[in-house]
Amino acid sequence: MGSNRIIYQDWIVELGHDPTQAYRLTPGPEETYNRAIITAVNRAMEALDEEERAFIRAYYLQGMSYRQISRITGQAIYRLENLHQNAVRRLKRRLSGLLGGRFNISTEREIVCPLCRHPDVDKINALILSKTREETWKRIIRILRDDFAVAGVMPQRLIGHRKYHMI
Repeated sequence: MGSNRIIYQDWIVELGHDPTQAYRLTPGPEETYNRAIITAVNRAMEALDEEERAFIRAYYLQGMSYRQISRITGQAIYRLENLHQNAVRRLKRRLSGLLGGRFNISTEREIVCPLCRHPDVDKINALILSKTREETWKRIIRILRDDFAVAGVMPQRLIGHRKYHMI
C-alpha cells in the first residue's frame, strides 16, 4: 500500500467526524473550508464514468493495489494503469478552478491542440459532434481541410479532442 494514498475510514464517514477529536456543533472556518474542498472533489468525481470512479475509490480511498483491483474486476493491469491516468487527468481538469482559486496554483496550460487553438473552435466542435456513429471521420476531415484550413488531422486527433478537450 502506497504511503501517498488516503485510506478510507468507514467510521469517520458514518459518524460525520473523527471521534477522537472534540466535536463542535457549529463548524469552524477550517471545517467549512474542508467541506468546500470535499464538495468540489465529489462533484469532480461525478464527472467520471462509473469504471473510473470505482477505480479511484478502490485505489485512493481503500488503498488497494493494481493487482488487487485486477483480481476483483478481471481487468488487465495495463488497462487499469490507463484507466488511472485518464481518471486523474479528468479530475485535474475539473479541479483546476479550485486549485487556482484556493491554493494559488497556476492551472494555465499551453494549448497544443490545433483544433483548440483555431479561431473557429466552436464551429469545429459542432462539426465533430455532428458525426454519427455509423459514419467515418472522412467527411469531418475533408471539411476541416477545405473550410477551416486545418491540415493533417487524423481520426485519432479528432477522437482525442472530443474526449479530452470538449468538456
